[in-house]
Amino acid sequence: MDRPFPNHVSYTWGDTQRINRWKKLMQDRQVHTRDSFIEAQLDTVSYTARSLLPLIGADLWFTGEAAPEGTRERQRQIALTLLSEWNGEMNEHLPEPLIYAAWVRALQKRLITDDLGPLAAEFTQVDPLFLERVFRDVEGASVWCDIRQSAPTETCSELARLALDDALIWIEETYGNALEALRWGDAHQATQNHEVLGDVPLLRVFVNIRQSTSGGDNTLQRGRTSGEGKHPFRNVHAAGYRGVYDFADPDSSVFIIATGQSGHFLSRYYDDMSQLWRRENISQCHWMRIWPARPPLVSRA
Repeated sequence: MDRPFPNHVSYTWGDTQRINRWKKLMQDRQVHTRDSFIEAQLDTVSYTARSLLPLIGADLWFTGEAAPEGTRERQRQIALTLLSEWNGEMNEHLPEPLIYAAWVRALQKRLITDDLGPLAAEFTQVDPLFLERVFRDVEGASVWCDIRQSAPTETCSELARLALDDALIWIEETYGNALEALRWGDAHQATQNHEVLGDVPLLRVFVNIRQSTSGGDNTLQRGRTSGEGKHPFRNVHAAGYRGVYDFADPDSSVFIIATGQSGHFLSRYYDDMSQLWRRENISQCHWMRIWPARPPLVSRA
């Protein structure tokens, strides 16, 4: 019982990106309040986006001559301009989170497909530490950028540019080519399905709750994407319950659930909290208003 643990577990843990953001918010002020903890819990700034974009776009920012309207080069320039002015906030109303998410997803796919073959399809979630190691060339990791099956030696900058074009083509085919008009929330919809009736034709239209959401895979306000199928950025794993407790003043504690107090879809309490949950208004809910409550479901579509 007292001997050291004999087996190595891991050098890194899955939430390192969120932990880095949490540390910054905690260190930004000396005294925290209930409201500051609510703000931290609902924070949608992606530490991952802030750290990865300067790496993968290092040789792409503000380069090249002005391109004609409607060309791929012009779309790339627009996308890079938007991302260069973005602070990493995964806000549902912004286009930048969708461009960024599609870019890193396409980039990882290009990096691993030639090396892993069919196995690459199993890696549906972007691994930010892997991308960082490749673009920083940690222990020669930039070798992933070279396509084994081609004669030339590809660089990471070339692969980043090609992946951005892949992302822009996918976005155009899915949401149109007006990049400034994109909304992250249109792709990042929360999928809250009824456990019993959620798969029943027609009825599922009334019982399943869909709403656009902020956040992402690596934000403190968790909004993990599916990474699969035609809707890879759907929000399939988020906080079904949020709470902030004030032990000095328990009555000022705030709680909220993702859907509503009733499990009956004809009840007006079925989804009475869903809009507050989506708009991150946890401070508008008091424990007396939501007790008793049913546990909500945020599940895979």
